Amino acid sequence: MTADPSTQDLSGHDAQRDLEHRALRNVRGLVDRIQADETVRQKSQKWLLAGIAIAVAAVSAVVAVVVTQDRGAGHEVTIAPVSKPTAR
Repeated sequence: MTADPSTQDLSGHDAQRDLEHRALRNVRGLVDRIQADETVRQKSQKWLLAGIAIAVAAVSAVVAVVVTQDRGAGHEVTIAPVSKPTAR
């Protein structure tokens, strides 16, 4: 009238194994997602670093042009000497 204990043990073992496999698949999915997020983050950091480097290079080029620019070339100011006022 009672079921064979070995049959109950096998069905319980199969259910446990199914739960373990499902848990392992879930963990693997989480690990894959974390790795994908990390890859995206690393690519974003590389693009950000490249953008900062380009901006620094552009600002440096502008500063270098402004500093080395010859100011006043061709512009000469002549000041005439002031004559002393004559006595009256």
